Amino acid sequence: MGPVLEIGDRFIRQVYILTICLTIVVGAVLLGFKRPALPSFLIGSAISLSLFWSIEFAVRRLIQPGKTKRTKYLFGFVAIGKYTVLGVLLYFLFKMEWMNIYAFAGGIVLVQGAIIIKAVVLLMSILSNKGSNQL
Repeated sequence: MGPVLEIGDRFIRQVYILTICLTIVVGAVLLGFKRPALPSFLIGSAISLSLFWSIEFAVRRLIQPGKTKRTKYLFGFVAIGKYTVLGVLLYFLFKMEWMNIYAFAGGIVLVQGAIIIKAVVLLMSILSNKGSNQL
């Protein structure tokens, strides 16, 4: 039997690593060629990573049996804290007139791009293993 398409902790960790690497590479390119777009991109990337982290955090807590009131309070604290920080970042982005909508959108879609890249690489490795098994 060939490899199974499985998405687990290792896949999520690899998405985090790939997203951070993409942020560094794209940030370096923006620093060299389009410096005013860098803050928008970095804030968009931070928002994207925080949304991905909060979804992962919520799913892990909801799947565990025996949810308590402490878990609900923890969800509330994470949500309020996260959106407060993101709101302050967006306020400064607009207040300092650093907003570049294209760079911001690029930062927002960074995690989705990393997930797509990881899924394509995983699919290609499965297909190459399947093809080599048939020979």
